[in-house]
Amino acid sequence: MTEEQGEYFIKNYALAHMSSYSNYPQSLLKAMQVRTLIGPRGAIAEQDIWVSAFQLGPGTIYSAHAHEHPEIYIIIAGTAECQWGDETFTAEPGTVTHCPPNMPHAMRVTSSEPLRALIIGWAPDGNRSVFDGFSRILDPT
Repeated sequence: MTEEQGEYFIKNYALAHMSSYSNYPQSLLKAMQVRTLIGPRGAIAEQDIWVSAFQLGPGTIYSAHAHEHPEIYIIIAGTAECQWGDETFTAEPGTVTHCPPNMPHAMRVTSSEPLRALIIGWAPDGNRSVFDGFSRILDPT
């Protein structure tokens, strides 16, 4: 299907690998696909919020990482064991998570299918400077 986009919608979009990002290892970048749908650099421009489609391959370990912006994951396919701060849980379709700013969070995909999610981040109180920083793997060894 061909991607379609209007001023207020996007459909049939494709996810893509990032060639580099912050201090993320190449093994993680090869297992991760993402597409920013709405946001400052998204297909649909919006300055205070971003929404990305996200996918991690089976068996992928997304080590503990943190960033300045708050974030919500909405899991739509696959499963993962997750550590959000001091809380451990299994994410599966229908799981919604909240990650406050700078809270370490990690996941390990446990399903034989990719983990797919929508990720929503925003500028608290309109503070867009939180988008200037990058997510960083906390222990890149």
